[in-house]
Amino acid sequence: MSDNTTPTAPAADPGASSAAAPATPTAPPAPVPAAPVVDPAAEQRATAAEQAAQQAAAERDELLAGLRRVLDPEGAADDADPAKLAEQAAAERDAARAEARQLRVELAAHQAAHAAGADPARLLDSRMVEQQLAVLDPAAEGFAQQLASVIRKAVESAPHLRATEAPAPPKGGADFSGRAPDPRPANLHDAIAARLGA
Repeated sequence: MSDNTTPTAPAADPGASSAAAPATPTAPPAPVPAAPVVDPAAEQRATAAEQAAQQAAAERDELLAGLRRVLDPEGAADDADPAKLAEQAAAERDAARAEARQLRVELAAHQAAHAAGADPARLLDSRMVEQQLAVLDPAAEGFAQQLASVIRKAVESAPHLRATEAPAPPKGGADFSGRAPDPRPANLHDAIAARLGA
């Protein structure tokens, strides 16, 4: 046997190696939370508070609805869309301006009708005149001349628009002036008859 032999490592024992290996640490199991302890009195108080809050909100909503009905009986506030309100206000403004313009033209026509010898009521009732007056602008510079021309042409083309002299109301009834009646006869015939009769 030679001296150069190297000693070999002893064969490993499977049972011995497993006992010698260090063990990996394992986490302890998580504690299971304990079921909350419910206090029946606290739960009852919370339910009562929630019901009271719901009842107060319902009463508030009912009160607000009642106030809305009193302050806005037609429910116009429900359509409170700003765009719609602005559009409605513009339409009302335009309608008011148109109506004011029409009234100014009719008033001027009523006043000018007398000067033209026309009956104002008949003139303004004429559809032809109404259409011609609708295009006139009372703010225009030559409005008075245009109006007079429209009235003159209307009276020339439709003689029934002329003004007619109304008969004077008959005098009659008792004299309430407080003067004593005149003993002289009112006309010559009565004077002659009075002398012959005397």
